[in-house]
Amino acid sequence: MKAAIYSRKSKFTGKGESIQNQIELCKEYAQKHFNIDEFLVYEDEGFSGGNVDRPEFQRLIKDVKKKKFNILICYRLDRISRNISDFSSTMELLEENDISFVSIKEQFDTSTPMGRAMMYISSVFAQLERETIAERIRDNMYQLARSGRWLGGKTPTGYKSEAIIYHDENLVKRKAYKLAPISKELELVKKIYNKYLEFQSLTKLESWTLENGITTKNRNNFDKSALKLILTNPVYCIADDIIYEYFQNLNADVAAPLFDFDNKHGLMVFNKHNQKKKTKVVRKDESEWIIAVGKHEGIIASRDWIKVQNILNKNSSKAPRAGTGKYGLVTRLLRCNNCGSKMRVSYKTVNGEVKNYYYRCLLKERSRKSKCDIPNVNGKVVDDLIVNEIKKLAFDENKLYKELARKKDNIKHLTKSHESEKNRLQKELKKYEESINNLTMQLAKNANSTASKYIIQQIEALDNKITDIKKKINNMDEVQESTLLEQMNLELVESSIRKFATDFENLTIDEQKKILEQIIDSITWDGEKIEINIFCQK
Repeated sequence: MKAAIYSRKSKFTGKGESIQNQIELCKEYAQKHFNIDEFLVYEDEGFSGGNVDRPEFQRLIKDVKKKKFNILICYRLDRISRNISDFSSTMELLEENDISFVSIKEQFDTSTPMGRAMMYISSVFAQLERETIAERIRDNMYQLARSGRWLGGKTPTGYKSEAIIYHDENLVKRKAYKLAPISKELELVKKIYNKYLEFQSLTKLESWTLENGITTKNRNNFDKSALKLILTNPVYCIADDIIYEYFQNLNADVAAPLFDFDNKHGLMVFNKHNQKKKTKVVRKDESEWIIAVGKHEGIIASRDWIKVQNILNKNSSKAPRAGTGKYGLVTRLLRCNNCGSKMRVSYKTVNGEVKNYYYRCLLKERSRKSKCDIPNVNGKVVDDLIVNEIKKLAFDENKLYKELARKKDNIKHLTKSHESEKNRLQKELKKYEESINNLTMQLAKNANSTASKYIIQQIEALDNKITDIKKKINNMDEVQESTLLEQMNLELVESSIRKFATDFENLTIDEQKKILEQIIDSITWDGEKIEINIFCQK
């Protein structure tokens, strides 16, 4: 069994609950209560428990996700965090990864039934806190929504943020913000709406912007997602009784009375998206939106705005997902060498039956050849060529397997080298830790003498050396993990090539695509030839 010990102290001292004292106490507890084979120690000195932005704690969290140990031990609960929400999140993560938690001061041990009960109580209180905070945020949002003010963030195309000064009920001068128009950009927004109503297609609208050299305010080419963002934003819609009824029917939270929908101002929407850390922004259902009337003027008639939403929804339900058809083995791998765009499958049909298919550059298609004019390539010819080349690799021992063997030998040599260096560093680390233990004992005997000052300086110098060595060991561990992952990838490529060669005819097209994606890094078409890049040949 492996145990992790986490210790934290805001300021260095050799007395009381020092880092070293915490670690020793945790080790003593572990040896009495568990059968521990190895200890992993994480030390944060000089960091507050008010947040989780601590280097060793972050390393601990990474190792939890990798399930590097079976139990986490700390001296006191607040060593993990002084924030109940952060503490609860850590506990949830440990539970998800089947790792027990022990706090020796409070006798909090989740490897026991009582400890698990305490964990449950802790999670209930944390959930209550989260729900209370969410409710408070929603209440504040609702009150702010009534004011129609701009609450900050990236302004929509056609508007800028402008300060307005007002006096509150106590005649205190306050500052708020509203959206102010940028005439040239708003004219473009009107054109985009009109053209979409004409084309009724995001693809055609995108092509129109590319052909006419129309760009975003950051001078980038418009793509379908950027255009859709403009077309679905209620900020441009004129507030009137029709749009009021529209959002009422969607069960949206309309924060303004009907008489505020004055057929002049635009709309403001709050609580539109759900954004989580390190994940994409997800649009919430309209029933969760808070709708208010803004202080800016709207530019799109409500009937037109609603018509655009209906067309978008209708087209969205019909749109196929890329790379999921029964034609085009390498759709997700093939790119245009001229412009770097993806290449998609297009079909030639006769009487509704597919007679042939081609790979076409997406940018060429979107811009109607104005941005890229690379020739199309016959899809069946490309797919057959790639299948035959992969099959050849499976039986060409001299070409592929020598390369795989060479890379495996390199990995083996690198692993031995790392292990030797890591052993050397661990011996050096042990020597410095013993020196600190000796100095700590001297400090306890000479706490009130002038020598204590110099002993602490020596301890701090050794502690810096220990920190440096631990960083080196951690870096080596990360390199080692990366190396092992590379070895697994090489073995996966080798087995995938063999499986592809022997079982190809018995696989479904989805299985064929998946195996090709495990073998091939990328495929490019330059107008004359196809280039295949295998993972192990990089």
